[in-house]
Amino acid sequence: MSTDVNRIAAITWLAEHAEGFGRTALMKYCYFLQVIGRVPLGYHFSLYSYGPFDSEVLSDLDSAEAMGGVETSVEYYPRGYGYKIQRGVRADRVKSLGGSFLEQYAAEFDRVTAEFRGWNASELEIASTLVYSDREAARKRENVNLHEISRRVRDLKPRYGIEQIQVYAERLHRLGFLQAVN
Repeated sequence: MSTDVNRIAAITWLAEHAEGFGRTALMKYCYFLQVIGRVPLGYHFSLYSYGPFDSEVLSDLDSAEAMGGVETSVEYYPRGYGYKIQRGVRADRVKSLGGSFLEQYAAEFDRVTAEFRGWNASELEIASTLVYSDREAARKRENVNLHEISRRVRDLKPRYGIEQIQVYAERLHRLGFLQAVN
């Protein structure tokens, strides 16, 4: 199977198993699957306004929707709007196209969804930016402590307080999701 079919199957699987699932959550779950779970999705994430981003995730979402694996709808809130991604009418068929891939990485899918289920978009943004910053520090062979990695994320995300960021850094560290933090 091609990587694209596997990615579309993964998005369809996520639509069934994640809670409060919109575009931001989809992006972060794909990032966590690839970076923390080492699931070879083949995305190339870079840091963007709301954390790690790759436009191919949204392209794959469009494909998953066109194939009937997922359905998306717009939801309106007092301060704007968001997207809701749900299981589509052909979800089982779409997942079967990448069935061996989903089976091979089932434990990683389960772990990532279990750890991040119920997190809102802001929490996922903070967590994914922490992991991204941690991986950048690890790539540069830097050893950082929780305060330093939190400060780096605070510099990138000034709308969040350092204490708030540090709470998530501590949680991710306890889970073993940070590599450069000593």
